[in-house]
Amino acid sequence: MSEFQIRTAQNISIKQNLAGIGQRVGAVIIDLIFLSIFYYFVFYLLSLTKFDKHLSAWAFVSVIMLPYFLYYPLVQYWNNGQSLGKQLVKIRIVKTDNSHPRLGDFLIRWIFRLFEVNMIPGLGLIVMLFNDKSQRLGDMVAKTVVVAEAQKTKLGHSVFEELEQSYTPIFSQAANLSDKDAQLIKTVALEARKTKKYKILKSLTSKIEAILDIKKPENMSNKQFIDTILKDYNYFSGK
Repeated sequence: MSEFQIRTAQNISIKQNLAGIGQRVGAVIIDLIFLSIFYYFVFYLLSLTKFDKHLSAWAFVSVIMLPYFLYYPLVQYWNNGQSLGKQLVKIRIVKTDNSHPRLGDFLIRWIFRLFEVNMIPGLGLIVMLFNDKSQRLGDMVAKTVVVAEAQKTKLGHSVFEELEQSYTPIFSQAANLSDKDAQLIKTVALEARKTKKYKILKSLTSKIEAILDIKKPENMSNKQFIDTILKDYNYFSGK
């Protein structure tokens, strides 16, 4: 499984595992199975009704074609970058800066899908094989990649940790962090310490100061400051 380095809007680099071609093909197959089941019941229900012949064209477009055309862009948009197939194989679509794609991005991917998958079968797969980010044409235009979901975080790497009952928070602003923010801070800090890239800790400290509008005390190291912010976050999030 190849890796893709993403630079976030906070100018912090994180690594994501790209979804394997097998995973993406598997997701497509699962989606097709789901759509096939859906249409089986649609046709079954239609067979029980008596449609006016003059309405048959309208019925075909609205009942048959519309769900197929809207399934991918709308479900992926509402389901955080995942169709049902992608959700089951644990992959998702993200922007190259790790942000959530807009509806327009999913529509672009779907329009190109009509050519890459439906009209010229295999074109998307060929493009992915010769692309270092495993992008098909729709991904390139929409500036998206398909990544594998991170494995469940080990207990030691979880942002949540038990605090002593007597713990007193220092930075009340830590309560303004989201779960995602806190997890990103801890992930980047752990990676920086592991690789001994302490300049990243300094950069991360500056970002936290800017985001929370606070200043690190002079008697605190960057490591102590980051650890304290995470502890304070745990304190406030547990209330």
